[in-house]
Amino acid sequence: MKKKYKVIIDTDPGVDDATALIFAMHDPQFDIKLITTNAGNIHMEKATRNACFLLDLFNKDIPVVEGYDERLGTNTEHAYHMHGAEGLGGFWPPYETKHKPIKADCADAMYEVLKKYPHEVTILELGSHTNLAMLLRKYPDSKNLIKNVIMMGGSLSGIRTNPNHHSFNIRTDAPAFKETVNSRIPVVMCPSRIGRDVAYFDEAQVAAISKVNEVGKFLALTFETYWEPDYPEKILSTCDLSAIYYLTHKNLYKTKNAFIDVDIEVNVGRTVGHFDRKGHFKVVQDVKRHKFQKMIFSKLREMDGIKFDAKMFEESQQREAEYQQKVLAEINKQPAKKPAAKKAPAKKAPTKKVEKTEIKKTTEPAAKSTSTTKKTAPAKKTVAKKTETAAKKTATKATTKKTAETKTPVTKKTAATKSTSTAKKTAPAKKTVAKKTTK
Repeated sequence: MKKKYKVIIDTDPGVDDATALIFAMHDPQFDIKLITTNAGNIHMEKATRNACFLLDLFNKDIPVVEGYDERLGTNTEHAYHMHGAEGLGGFWPPYETKHKPIKADCADAMYEVLKKYPHEVTILELGSHTNLAMLLRKYPDSKNLIKNVIMMGGSLSGIRTNPNHHSFNIRTDAPAFKETVNSRIPVVMCPSRIGRDVAYFDEAQVAAISKVNEVGKFLALTFETYWEPDYPEKILSTCDLSAIYYLTHKNLYKTKNAFIDVDIEVNVGRTVGHFDRKGHFKVVQDVKRHKFQKMIFSKLREMDGIKFDAKMFEESQQREAEYQQKVLAEINKQPAKKPAAKKAPAKKAPTKKVEKTEIKKTTEPAAKSTSTTKKTAPAKKTVAKKTETAAKKTATKATTKKTAETKTPVTKKTAATKSTSTAKKTAPAKKTVAKKTTK
């Protein structure tokens, strides 16, 4: 008979967490003493509901306790874009579940199990470390009761598509993970890279899973939203599955001891470390991928006897249709965007028109001014002759008559000027014309 391992599963189901829970619940080597839920992939209420739904679905009786909704850090992000609106990808669970979480404080419930089985219980940490940190704060001696922690998360060297990747389970509550680090509890870290870049399933393998049995069909439905973004090929990560099976299949894993720390101030959630044989962390470096996948398919076939009511899938589809209608209704409430108007041919700015008009108006009086000047010019000659005639007193009647005729076109302003200087008589005439032009 294979060895059994007592475990507390701390989880935020979540597609990958739900997959790990299903396999752990049906593997006799996992003796699950308690399931604690936390807010990570989805909100706390939905995470707890999903854990209880899986117990209903597979007719299991395992105590579930709701964890701490408030994180130690300030990060409030969730991952609905990967896990779907209800956390189970393309499957829509019912609103209510038969199984209900026990009414107890999470740290109290965890401590009770540890006290009952001192040095025997492994905590499978599949979410953020909030609940574990609260346990260590409330019951400092609990670190001496825990056998070890096997965690999914951390990214010492990033992932293939992003060398600067900060693991979701760490960055969502970095101060909580800092508590785990400082506790010096023996920890096995299965970094994000293992599930994504080493032990992943490709599209053909996911299609094969859907055809194995009813459970495979259910899993494939949850996987619909869980394909890894930003990868050139279509892959499905096995992060949480990779983490939990270190407990029972160590021979498939290669690890290296290290001292680990986490940045909680600048690059929040960034895990750093250096390898050392004395380090209290065992960091998974590699997994025998083909043997691991063969083992997963084998475990799935052991669930051949499980049958689901077809009505369950029909209700899931109905709920999804209702959700799509709701989304569509919300979209229709939004004011319709007016089509962009075609650009009219560029017109000359009004200011330019005004300028042209002003120039035109200014030009016309200028012409008149020139005409006036021409008319005024003979007047200068007439005045000069008149002065000369008056001085010499030799002007004839004909000259006097001519002068009188020439005076007629002269302006009143010019005629009224008594100055003997010709220049002074002419200047006022120009100013008068300029003022008229301005108005």
